[in-house]
Amino acid sequence: MKMTKQMIRPKSKLPCLLCLHGGGTSAHIFSIQTRRLQKALAKHFRFVFVDGPFECPAGPGVLPFFEGMGPYRRWIDEDGDERGQVRPLLQRTMAEDGGNFVGVLGFSQGARLALGLLHEKQEKKAEAFTEFGFGVFICGTYPPLGISSALFPATPTVQFETQYWEVKHQSILNMPTVHVLGYKDPFLYKSRLLAQCSEPSSTTVMGFNMGHHLPVIPADTLRLANKLIALYESYQRELELRAVDPSYLEHAPQRARVAEISVQA
Repeated sequence: MKMTKQMIRPKSKLPCLLCLHGGGTSAHIFSIQTRRLQKALAKHFRFVFVDGPFECPAGPGVLPFFEGMGPYRRWIDEDGDERGQVRPLLQRTMAEDGGNFVGVLGFSQGARLALGLLHEKQEKKAEAFTEFGFGVFICGTYPPLGISSALFPATPTVQFETQYWEVKHQSILNMPTVHVLGYKDPFLYKSRLLAQCSEPSSTTVMGFNMGHHLPVIPADTLRLANKLIALYESYQRELELRAVDPSYLEHAPQRARVAEISVQA
């Protein structure tokens, strides 16, 4: 597996975020796209990037800025084999890194995968990614990617996948999450559909006056960074309470519902 500079530089003891790029980009491109957020969170998290296993053409908005920076990659295989390759790839990356992975951050197609990983952790699948405590989904598309054979058939069709999540699991994730929407994003409706998969009581939906990309205005980046810090601190408090009282979640008050926060530039 090709390692990016972010993955091979001397490791700090900061908690880690597993970062999943969008379709038609790469780990290296995503490390560039998130540079503002990384800078804002440099004292709080270490970002770990990984390449999707399948090569593909450049995705929306990638060219011409990232011309010549291929190969471009994605998480979905048209032949339906992604579940046999994505999971081992992510598990190997995390094991080789050796860091304390506390959350997952996904953009576009990577957000679909990130939500699927959290759902498996929540459902306590035998092969779940138990390290994650929260998720951040930026300009996510839809539907979520379930990469466990227990969640979907081996070769699901898009029609089945969409029907499964829309009809049977309208809101299926109650872990702490943040959904970031771009009000100028041509895929905004898909981002809102993905957000509906999270229980309103456990998620924050933040809307920015931007397209299909991460926030670029410093004030917007700071708002998102502060939300991630608050999310992690809340997760840490929950871990402390559970250590004292394992049944804490059974009688804990429901998380306060946070409506969509509109942030106009």
